[in-house]
Amino acid sequence: MSLPNIKQISQIYFKRFKSRSTQVAAPLLPDTKIIMVIPCYHEPDILPTLRSLAQGDVPQYPVEVLIVINAGAHDSSAVHQQNRETRQHILQWRNEEQPDFLHCHIIDASDLPRKHAGVGLARKTGMDEALHRFASVDYDGLMMNLDADCTVAPNYLAVLEKAWLTQTVDTCTVHFEHDLEVMTNPMLREGIIYYELFLRYYVNGLRYAGFPYAFHTVGSCMGSRASTYALSGGMNRRKAGEDFYFLHKIAPLGNIVQIRNTTVYPSARLSDRVPFGTGKAQQEWLSQSDRHRFLYHPQLFEALRSFLQAIPRWYQASLTWEEVEEQSLSEALYSFLQDQDFAAVWNNLLATTRSWPAFQKRLFAWLDGFRILKFIHHAREHYYKSLPAEEAGFTLLQKLRILNAEEVLTAEMLLQQYRVMDRQGY
Repeated sequence: MSLPNIKQISQIYFKRFKSRSTQVAAPLLPDTKIIMVIPCYHEPDILPTLRSLAQGDVPQYPVEVLIVINAGAHDSSAVHQQNRETRQHILQWRNEEQPDFLHCHIIDASDLPRKHAGVGLARKTGMDEALHRFASVDYDGLMMNLDADCTVAPNYLAVLEKAWLTQTVDTCTVHFEHDLEVMTNPMLREGIIYYELFLRYYVNGLRYAGFPYAFHTVGSCMGSRASTYALSGGMNRRKAGEDFYFLHKIAPLGNIVQIRNTTVYPSARLSDRVPFGTGKAQQEWLSQSDRHRFLYHPQLFEALRSFLQAIPRWYQASLTWEEVEEQSLSEALYSFLQDQDFAAVWNNLLATTRSWPAFQKRLFAWLDGFRILKFIHHAREHYYKSLPAEEAGFTLLQKLRILNAEEVLTAEMLLQQYRVMDRQGY
């Protein structure tokens, strides 16, 4: 029996979710391999983003850019006025500067319902349109996300294209770095150093623990195959954290590639667009919040590592959870698993799966990125208090055998170490 093609998959998707976006009249060029989706809300400065795409290395095939200019119907007149001005800036740029290989289209999403208006629905609007457009030419292409306040390295499009053409990519993430060199406000510069260190520390802690889905969940640095997107159920409509939930939902469906040889440069500016993220972290920093001066205790990742390493042995020995409880488990992890009724989950998996790959797949469908984060917060609140970022970051690098130095490094020096490690791969 032949597998369904992208046209059939997209038809099922749009029928299931009762949505079909056909907001761009111009047909997709048949040889397009990549469609970029850029949500744009109350954004006065999108031209640097477009110029960074246009002025980089020229890819072999044309690239389409869908800019979703969005706002809620309830938003202020100032927001809608800025969106109208942004539209005019894009149209002028398209007429005067757009290169032949880049094809930019605007999607008007200026009347989103109050309940769902936000970045999740904006991304969904653009990605649904990208799915429809790839289906229209019967090509299962790459749908990438970028944000309207980002710039990219000169080789960005060429590297994405090469990865797409030479590797099996179902989901991908792209290396990112906040550009410290352009930051003139020393306080904001210090704030973004601690915030980015926090992001990298957490992901590398999960890598150290052996969690299979340890990757950055940054909305401007993620993409997926069109068919994988549709099979996953598409983008959610969350107002924040949409990237985290999307990537952890879609990653188990196929091969996830972490593209490390190019860079996205997210903005480190202040923002109140979402209740958490970079902009919110910078606001908290200016209000003298020291939250990001502290990182999760490394012992949390050590406890998780011991647990994940033991699971194959327990499975091989066909141990029930009652027998597993006789083994040595960290108190923090054991209390969390009790709260989550993991005994029933384990015994059910043991009884209903016939192979280790099947057991492992179902286990990590339960022990997903969200539940791992819940464990981390549970252990932090009840067992292991957070440590100063310099101490925790240094200790994890020692565990990863990256550092042998005895002197604890500054936050900026640690961040550079983590950036190098993320770029090289763990």
